[in-house]
Amino acid sequence: MVRIAFVVTFAIFLLNQVLAVKAETSGDAVVRDDFLALCADCHGTDARGNGPLAKNLTKIPPDLTRIQERANGKFNEKAVFDWILGLNTPNFHGNREMPIWGDWLMDETLEDSTSLDAAPKAEREVERRVMALVKYLEGLQKSD
Repeated sequence: MVRIAFVVTFAIFLLNQVLAVKAETSGDAVVRDDFLALCADCHGTDARGNGPLAKNLTKIPPDLTRIQERANGKFNEKAVFDWILGLNTPNFHGNREMPIWGDWLMDETLEDSTSLDAAPKAEREVERRVMALVKYLEGLQKSD
C-alpha cells in the first residue's frame, strides 16, 4: 500500500514537472512570438537592427543586443519598458517611427470590450507582456 502511494505521488510529481516545463517553454514561445510580431520587422529576428523594414526608416533601428553596452554596462529595465510602451521618446527614435506598442497592445488585449472592469485586467496583461519582452531583450545582451 505504501509502495502504491509512493508511486502515485512520484508520478504526480513528475507530471507537475513536465507541465511546469511545458508552461515555461510555451511562455518563452509567446515572448518570442511577440518579439517577432512587434520588433523583428525593424530590429531583425536577431535584434541587431537589420530587419526588412530598416532600410525604409529615417534612422537605422538600434541593435537591441547592445542596450546594456550603450548604457555603460547597465540594463535599465524601466527605461526599456518605457520605450516599448511609448512612455519615453528617446532621441535615437527621431520622429518616433517606432510604434507606441503600449497603445497597440492595449487595443489588442481589450478587443471589443468597453467595460471599465476590463481595463485594469488589460493593463496588467500589457504590462506582463512588455516586461516579458524586456526580460527577453535583457537575455540578448552581449557580454563582451
